[in-house]
Amino acid sequence: MKNKEKIFIELKNLSNDLDITKKRGLTAEEIADKLNIKRNVVSHFLNELHKEGKVVKINTRPVYFIDKEFYEKQSNLFRNKISDSESPIKIKSDDPFMKLIGYNGSLKEQIKLCKSAASYPPNGLPILLIGHTGVGKSFIAQLIYEYAKSINAVEKNAPYIIFNCAEYANNPELLSANLFGYVKGAFTGADKDKSGLLEEANGGYLFLDEVHRLPPEGQEKLFLFLDKGLFRRLGETGNWRTSKVRFIFATTEDPEQTLIKTFLRRIPLVVNIPSLSDRPLHERLQLIYNFYKNEAKNLEMDILISKQVLNALVKTNISGNIGKMINVIKYSCAQAYSQISRNKISILRIHLYDLPRDLQYNAEDFLKDSLQFNGMFISHNKIDKYFVDDVENDKNINEITEKILDLFAKFKNENLNIDKVKNESLMYLNQLSDIVVFGNSENQNFADSLLFNTIKSVIDNVLNVIENNYGIKYYGNTSIVLAHFTNKLLENVSIKYASKVEIVVNILKNVFPKEFIIANKMIELIEVNLDAKLEKIAIIYFTLYIKSINKNDNINVINSIIIAHGYSTASSIASVANRLLGHFIFEAFDMPIDMSTQDIMLKVESYLKNIDTSKGIIILVDMGSLEDIYKSLINVVDGDIGIINNITTQLALDVGNRIIQGQSLEQIVVESVKKNNSSYKYIKSNKNKKTGIITTCMTGIGTAVKIKDLLYECLANDGIEIIAYDYDRLKGNGFKDEIFKNYNVKLIIGTADPGIKEVPYLSLEDLIAGRGDFILNKVLKDLTDDRTIEQINQAIVKLFSLQNVLNYLTILNPDKIIDQVEKAISDLELSLGFKFSNDLKIGLYIHISCLIERLIMKDPIMSYSNLNEFEKCHRQFIDLINSSFSVIKDIYKVQIPTSEIGFIYDIIHQKINDLAI
Repeated sequence: MKNKEKIFIELKNLSNDLDITKKRGLTAEEIADKLNIKRNVVSHFLNELHKEGKVVKINTRPVYFIDKEFYEKQSNLFRNKISDSESPIKIKSDDPFMKLIGYNGSLKEQIKLCKSAASYPPNGLPILLIGHTGVGKSFIAQLIYEYAKSINAVEKNAPYIIFNCAEYANNPELLSANLFGYVKGAFTGADKDKSGLLEEANGGYLFLDEVHRLPPEGQEKLFLFLDKGLFRRLGETGNWRTSKVRFIFATTEDPEQTLIKTFLRRIPLVVNIPSLSDRPLHERLQLIYNFYKNEAKNLEMDILISKQVLNALVKTNISGNIGKMINVIKYSCAQAYSQISRNKISILRIHLYDLPRDLQYNAEDFLKDSLQFNGMFISHNKIDKYFVDDVENDKNINEITEKILDLFAKFKNENLNIDKVKNESLMYLNQLSDIVVFGNSENQNFADSLLFNTIKSVIDNVLNVIENNYGIKYYGNTSIVLAHFTNKLLENVSIKYASKVEIVVNILKNVFPKEFIIANKMIELIEVNLDAKLEKIAIIYFTLYIKSINKNDNINVINSIIIAHGYSTASSIASVANRLLGHFIFEAFDMPIDMSTQDIMLKVESYLKNIDTSKGIIILVDMGSLEDIYKSLINVVDGDIGIINNITTQLALDVGNRIIQGQSLEQIVVESVKKNNSSYKYIKSNKNKKTGIITTCMTGIGTAVKIKDLLYECLANDGIEIIAYDYDRLKGNGFKDEIFKNYNVKLIIGTADPGIKEVPYLSLEDLIAGRGDFILNKVLKDLTDDRTIEQINQAIVKLFSLQNVLNYLTILNPDKIIDQVEKAISDLELSLGFKFSNDLKIGLYIHISCLIERLIMKDPIMSYSNLNEFEKCHRQFIDLINSSFSVIKDIYKVQIPTSEIGFIYDIIHQKINDLAI
């Protein structure tokens, strides 16, 4: 283990034993002593961990470090402890930070740090707010103070003092007098004692704005107070004074350049506030609305903002940020008001000419954009429904989302049919759509809102692009549904299932490959046009929704791409062909004149690595220079490669039609070239895949290996490789598993069918019962001659008798074990009230014999999917197994775990679908 890992683990362990009401954290020296590592080495790695976000660093003297998870947990506990104290002021149901637009969006992480600063016991932590002029630092400082009061971290009447350091930047003595106070005679004019801001802020907050204007002497004078809470008034020589003050600092400058290092080290939390131009579109719209709403209330007039004004305000990069935006809005209202003040008009109309001149000039460029916002009407005395905070249905949304994620997880881990997964996932998506669109009465108000219309406008444009490029037709309500989804995804959808999302995304990439590609394109376009980032789960919603409107099941079609020189030649041809064909057949790769063949091939390779190329790929190119591109694709494409030269729209339509009809790749290439007077190259896959047979077992790889070894004695043929392979991987990945890329798998033999349609399956019990001849002969006929096949069949008859298989698979005496298992199976049949088929009996003989060996060897299988649910639903079956197997349990002095009983149930259930017990 590396030193860095040791230090992190030790810090976590020591943090858990820490009482943070008595000690702020752990020093590098303490950890160095524990681990017997040099202090400077420990300090170096702790600072690295801090930069990586794993550790909280408290810049006091000495510097303290705490594990971040522990720190956040303790902050929450402290808040709860305060709220439950004996003389509480109840925590307000409304979080003060909810007043801040972006509290659950672009400012979420910043607010988290602000809350930590306020809640950290016992006296909070100093915090520095950094951002350009007008980003809202003063407002956030005020909210920190209000939040501290709401959680009882400070008294309800605790002081909040604001001090602008810029006012005294050139007079350090006067600065000290204001901060620390002074005694009579301390300087000329000091005719009486006066308290300073540190005393006035006792028990509350002191907000030092423009702290970079605090001279070095002033910063130094705060050292002692920040460290010890002690100070003296100016001119005082007696006892030290104390005060409990919480500090908030703010600056527009780089603190590393403007604050002295020793002062900066005493501020543990630094928060960067983004500029207005860096905030997402929906937050900028809401800010504009809020500021005009305030003016409407002040003027007691409704306000109508023109389309041009709204577009200018949203799209102009206003240098003074939110502060300047407020002034611009006030200016526009004043200009408009001056025109109508003498007339009795109840609506104040804001036009482009009411804005400052610099915004009017800039607006000309923005008004040419394709994305335009409608005007906005704001009532002075009614609640507008432009920005509905729809959280009532979040619980239902999360529940259905969980069902979708769990469904795909079951598909990966259990024996679920892919068609069933598709149908159920689309059913859940319909339920989700109903809730998102119709689930709340407020949703109708949102559908009439500015933000909704903005999102819908973007979605309409994106859907047009998708229809034109990929031939996916959509219906009237598609843009409405996706607009509601997008609005939800601009919020922070619960991230508690983030790990599940990653799993499902990988499954969808294989199950719905074309829809997945389209969904990615859509999300990319939406994010660019809305200037916002959607949640990761968006790719799941969008992929499923596209699948719901694109009913064509095109999983097994051959993939094709178009590569052509020019900025849009390939895109234009692919767009027309996909649209006319009504299918997503062609992906386009445009090759501008200044792009090298190597650059375009990197893009093509990246695309091909993420799609199924097992059936080969057809590449349509525009000139001979691209005909040799296959050389770089041989190791990327799993199947054959067909390259057709002299691409035209007619050729693309012909190739696309043949792909839809299911013609073979070679037939498509040869016949389309004849019809369209083109030329082609056909490259057979040179991947010399070994021919293989897979052995597998649902209870683990051990039995699969033993079946493999037994099979090797029959198949003494160097041309066939037998591979023992994990059942769960086969079941979860299907034909897309790596094993099928590396081997030409002819047959799967095992104790349970993994459900891979492309490869024949032969059960071990069929092999033992002598029913495997036909399948084996079919598999072996292309690999060897008839005489060898006959020899193999004779060897299988000899070696794959039940006694011999059991002898090979277990250490037990097969004669005895067969009698014992036969008694147990007979008792189980009697208890269930029906007889098992012979092949089921053989399967149970094998499985139970191996089970007994595992129990004797004290190596049972203890994991079983959804074990708790199995125990609840099949208690009677569990009891019957324990009763029927009582003789075996007594003979071998073993107990059968419920997990093992689960596998017995699965074996029986595979053969008897209506097993209801």
